[in-house]
Amino acid sequence: MGVFKRPPYIEYEDALEGFTKARKYLNDKISNSPSDFHWAFNDYKIDAKKGDPIAMDVLAYYYKTGVPNLLPENYQRFLAWELLAGARGNQLAIEKLQFLFNFAFDQIMSADNYEDIVYKNDIDEYNVIYVLGKAICKVLVQQIGIYPLELSQENDDYKPFNQDIYNSFRRDIEQYMPKIIQLLS
Repeated sequence: MGVFKRPPYIEYEDALEGFTKARKYLNDKISNSPSDFHWAFNDYKIDAKKGDPIAMDVLAYYYKTGVPNLLPENYQRFLAWELLAGARGNQLAIEKLQFLFNFAFDQIMSADNYEDIVYKNDIDEYNVIYVLGKAICKVLVQQIGIYPLELSQENDDYKPFNQDIYNSFRRDIEQYMPKIIQLLS
């Protein structure tokens, strides 16, 4: 009997397939049985709490825009779940966070030891976004203290997008850039 080892990445196609399947299931609940939506959504919270990066991405999706009369929009929770999914190697989640990470990618690629980072992490033109994005997510999750158990137990409150939330995450990335580069080095 072997020890389970989490794969380093959830390939984009697999993540997209799982996400699409889950979104269809939850959207069917919204359309056909709204009273069952909370029950089904909580099942995804349970899976996310156990470390499922696809479930984390699904939760992020619904928190980003909310569901009228069923789930309030919560931009901060969207980012937190997406960061958790990215830290666990969900390539789809990492791609969704690119808008937040682009300036960090530039800083990493400008680092004096970037050639060493490329070699150590086996980076190529096809995986650069995922390798760097996962490192950014891992450091942010650790340093900010984002935990699936705690996040899944928080009350669903209304916190729509505002520039302050976005700027706060950007400042966190800037603050922890040395740790991100250290992790990659």
